[in-house]
This record gives sequence, structure tokens and C-alpha cells, in this order.
Amino acid sequence: MKNSLMLTALASTVSAKGWGPYHPPAYSNNSLSFDATIRVNAEQRYQTMIGGGCSGAFGAACTTNTLSAADQDTVVRTLFDENIGALSILRNLIGSSPGTTILPTCPATPAGPFNYTFPAANNDSCQLTLAQNALKYNPDLYLYADAWSAPGCFKTTGREAGGGFICGVRRSNCTYDWREAYANYLIEYVRLYQQRGIKVSLLGAYNEPDFNPVTYSAMLSDGYQAYDFLSIFYPMVKKAFPSLAVSCCDSTGARQQRDLLYELGRLGGKTLFDVNTYHNYQSDVKRPFDDLLAGQPTLETEWSDGGNTWTRTWDVSGNNFEGFQWAIYMHNAFRNNVAGWSHWWCSWTSPTDASLVQVNGTSYQVSARLWAFAGYFRFARPGAVRLFTDSSVEEVYVTAWQNKNGTIAIPVINAAHYTYTLDVQLSATNVSIATAYLTDNDHNVTQAGQFTFEGGRFTAQIEPRAMKTFFLEEAAAY
Repeated sequence: MKNSLMLTALASTVSAKGWGPYHPPAYSNNSLSFDATIRVNAEQRYQTMIGGGCSGAFGAACTTNTLSAADQDTVVRTLFDENIGALSILRNLIGSSPGTTILPTCPATPAGPFNYTFPAANNDSCQLTLAQNALKYNPDLYLYADAWSAPGCFKTTGREAGGGFICGVRRSNCTYDWREAYANYLIEYVRLYQQRGIKVSLLGAYNEPDFNPVTYSAMLSDGYQAYDFLSIFYPMVKKAFPSLAVSCCDSTGARQQRDLLYELGRLGGKTLFDVNTYHNYQSDVKRPFDDLLAGQPTLETEWSDGGNTWTRTWDVSGNNFEGFQWAIYMHNAFRNNVAGWSHWWCSWTSPTDASLVQVNGTSYQVSARLWAFAGYFRFARPGAVRLFTDSSVEEVYVTAWQNKNGTIAIPVINAAHYTYTLDVQLSATNVSIATAYLTDNDHNVTQAGQFTFEGGRFTAQIEPRAMKTFFLEEAAAY
């Protein structure tokens, strides 16, 4: 009652002063134009797309085992079918811990013997099974086999977890040089997969060599030490498998990777790997890596939130792990000449944004992050080349990709809360049929219209806080 009297008195005072009741101002967009011009020039060309992906490491590939056989198959299809999630990269962990390593017993010296055996428990922690099933929906699967650590007996610490260096590199100070043994170990993993009908496309010796997690598999290296190993590893790989690509070096962030590449380059090591690989945890890519490379493509091979939240939405809260944000992360990477982008896990059980699919007993959910991947990779297929694009407004983002068959994908992101009308102008192309695919809170890469155009120009709309991919084809295709 006392508070009510005070408020009444205050209202009377305001009225007595002549201020009157408060009326909010009326806002109008009548003076604003939500028009954007997008230019695409097929004569200016940049990096070649490798694709999008995820990993089944550390048992993640087994997490769908509680689902029915039909749902297990549906999850794999949702991730890897080029007409759904359209992922094409699968990153395997080359295990070094007991039960996961291909070398259960370590010899006393590098002279051997080395009794390699395939990790039979759950088919290499279900990674072989996942690769086999993914191949059913993507015959051109790009399998990246990557080691977090060498076997403990190859390292300065004698342990596979908790850091340490490979013996034989500078500052290792070991009795024996185990570099050649480690190279053979990695090559043997590829051979064991090949014997089971699975082609490995990319082979890596390092994972986050700038970070010691203490509790799990890890091995440290700077760029100078990487040179010491890669100078032995690279020619051995090419002798064993001439077409197998070698990666370097999966640092925790783009800045950390730049430091490593700079050191590697100082020793003349720019040509000792085929694919530049980095993660997006400690720092994202601010500029292309090109000045530190000898023409190799760049892949972002791991990123996620390792926390215990699960975000399945496109754009509701604005947090970092909604699908809309991931569409922009990938856009920024592609504009900096990154050729592919991988999430951390494909699936996991407990609530975590570390996975694209959350499995809960006999049911599962798919995060909208996957639809951000699909907005790019369903239409810009591996082998597509990025074309020059620009946008006349800050809040409309665009890239364009020309596939090997001449079709063009133009993923556009509208960061505004208003619909934009797009004037899309194309140079040096022959396409004249466009199909639009919309992703927002209500659509998951859903076809949203088809039309023809001529003169290399068309007009279309893009909804607020949405990604819309325009897939362009020649009329002769119909």
C-alpha cells in the first residue's frame, strides 16, 4: 500500500510538471533500403573445395550402437549422404593407448621386432565400421587418419599421454632415434585399412602439438622439430603410397599453426607436407596461410565446444554453437582460402556441442550446425573452385563455387533481421536456371523456389537471419 501511494504521488508530480504520459517513438523503415548487390566473377578463381567433415575418435564412432539398426543407418546417411548433410571428410584417430594401438607390444629398440595387429576391439573403436557405412552414402569419402601421439616407447617421456617429443628430433636427447619407426607405424595403419577395403586419403603425425592435455594421448612439437620428423616421414610415405597426402600439423588455432609453419619454413620444410591442417580453438583464421605455404590447400580439421551444453537450434539465443553462427564461421574461413571445415565429433551420448548428433539411448537429435554444413557442401562439392564474389552491404555474406560439371553454388547469409532483395550479377558463366534452398529456424536446406533468368543476372530475396544457397545450372541440363 505504501509503495502504491508513492507511485501515485510520483505520477501526479510528473503530470504537474507538464511532462504528460510517456509515448514510445514510432520507428519506420520507410527511409531504409534493404537491397544488396552481389557480384560473381568466374574468371577470378581461388581454392579448391575438399569438403566438410567430423570425427569418430575416442569411441565417438560407437555412440550410435544403442540405436536400432535402422536409426544407426539413418544417422550415417544424414551425415554423409550428399543430398542431406553432405559431409565428405571423416577423421580417424590412430590410437596409441592400450587396446587401440596397432602395436600392442613395443620393442626394446628401433631394430624391432614390430608385431602390428589391427585393433580388433569394436573394429578399431568402431572407426572402421563408421568408415564402411559412410562409404555407402559417399563413395568418394576422404578419410583422414591422424595420430594424437606416437607409442610411448617412441617418446622422451615413455608414455603415450601427457606430451613429450618423438625421440630423434632436436631437444629430445634419447638413447635411440625412433623417427623411422614412428613413420612406419603410421604407414602400417594405412596399410591395415587398405587391406580391409578402405582407402586413406590423408595421413597425419600430429594433433595439437602446441598443447599438452596431460590426461590423454598427446605429443608435442614446434616447427623445427616437425621438420626433423617430416624430413624422414614424407619420403617414406611417398615411397609406400605415392598418392597418399601428408598433413601438417593440426595446431590448436590458426595463429599457432602460422607460428609452426614459419619455423618449418625457416629450415626449408615447406614441401614436406601436402595439406595444411589447423584447428579453430585457440584462434580463428584472420588471413590466408598462403605466404607460409608452397601452394598446399588448407583444412580446418577440428572445432567444437567441449562443454556440456547441447544446441540444436539455428538462431534462437545467438550463442556460438547455433547453426547460423557456424554458417558465418565457415564463410569467414572460406574467404581466407580454407578448403574445408570439420566439426569435432560426428555423434556423442551426453549433452555436448562437441557433436553434430546427440544420441540419448534409443533416440537421437541433429544439431542445426549440420544444416549450415549442408548449405555449403551439398552444393559446392569436393573439387569445386571458389569464385570471386562481393556484396554491397556489410550484413549480407556471400561465397560462390563452381563445380567440375559447371554448376555454380552461391551460399548467401543474411545477418539482418529484415528481408533483403538481392541483385545477383554473374560474369563469365553460362548458367540460366536457379534453384534456391533455405535454412532458417523453420527450414533445413529446404527447396524454396526455382526460376530461370538470362543475361547473367537475377533478383531474389533472402529471409532474415537465414542462409539461402542458390544452385545454378545451364538450361541444357533440362
